[in-house]
Amino acid sequence: MLSSLSNKLLGSDPPVFSHPPPPAARPVPDYHYRRHRAIAAASRNHGPIDAVILADPLDIRHLTGSREGISWLVLLESASFAVSRHMLVSEVSAEAVDCEILLPTDRSTERPDLELFIITRLARQGLRRVVVDPARLTAQSYLRLTAHAQAASLEILSLPDLLSGVRAIKDPTEITLTRRCVAIAEAAFRSLINQGAAALIGRTERELANELETRMWDAGADRQGFPETGVIVASGPNSASAHHSPGTRRIVAGEPLLIDWGAELAGYRCDSTRTVFPGSVPDFAIQAYPVVEQALHLAASRLRAGTAMGEIDRAARETVTNAGYPEFHYGVGHGVGLAIHEAPWLRAHSTESCQTDMLTTIEPGIYLPGIGGIRIENLYRVTPDGSECLGDLPTDLASMVIP
Repeated sequence: MLSSLSNKLLGSDPPVFSHPPPPAARPVPDYHYRRHRAIAAASRNHGPIDAVILADPLDIRHLTGSREGISWLVLLESASFAVSRHMLVSEVSAEAVDCEILLPTDRSTERPDLELFIITRLARQGLRRVVVDPARLTAQSYLRLTAHAQAASLEILSLPDLLSGVRAIKDPTEITLTRRCVAIAEAAFRSLINQGAAALIGRTERELANELETRMWDAGADRQGFPETGVIVASGPNSASAHHSPGTRRIVAGEPLLIDWGAELAGYRCDSTRTVFPGSVPDFAIQAYPVVEQALHLAASRLRAGTAMGEIDRAARETVTNAGYPEFHYGVGHGVGLAIHEAPWLRAHSTESCQTDMLTTIEPGIYLPGIGGIRIENLYRVTPDGSECLGDLPTDLASMVIP
């Protein structure tokens, strides 16, 4: 009943990576528009405000394009300014082209009081109502900031996770970059699997993880998309761990081989999982795999603007448990962007609704300790009347058998 790995997965002409095509020009984000959205989000919660203070590196990158070197970013209706370091001020000035770049001291050897520098600058401009995200500051920094603000008669208004909802809805540039990430990741995966079972059996999980990472570089990625944890390759009983770290276990024919991977391009990530079977499919997977695939497609069919996130999780979760398997112990989906895990969060208890142009994974699984596990994961864009899968790798069991 199960066929060999089909042309749906491999393609009729496997990609050649020794001489990859030149990379396409990367789209330029509209940072002014993004900062306007951030100010508008703060104003919706607190009414008229004068400024927004941000210190999270990913929030700052989203709003300026600067990868490092900005410790604080202050958004104003008329302009924005960023606090940098002497060592990186040239790089920051080139990246954050429409921000005023400030140095808090005359010399790099002086130790600055950054919180006092920010508050003094705002007070001199006559500003009085300022929003800050306390969830992205250390307790010590937040206390210093509020103490300086009180002394300067500035009102500090707290708004935790201010940019979480803003970043959850992707703009066209972010969607384009994510599509490219997915294309790179899937091309690399296809080229790895195209070698056949004989090229995988006997090798270690770590060796396959390293090879897949190299193939993503060759396909145009800046790096693999999970810098904090690394690509997951889990074989045999190790696949029953949802976040296994690749080790020295060798791939064996007839066992599940779970691969969770993604590429990174211009700071944006993607996230995919496939469970493949070198040579043949074990008995437990013949029964369990179709359940996971059904859970994936049922959840994806519920994914649309206006749907409660919890409903999507429960659709997948109940498919697994109603078939007699233990539930997976994580939310069925999460957003992907500058972070590999970010809003939206598709969890059973989530009451928030999906919105158009959110990007989210759907990744149900069945995990049987001591036996093995199966997970299938796709990345989707929410649309007004449904969802769009950003990749085109097949999910059916027949296509996951590696001859």
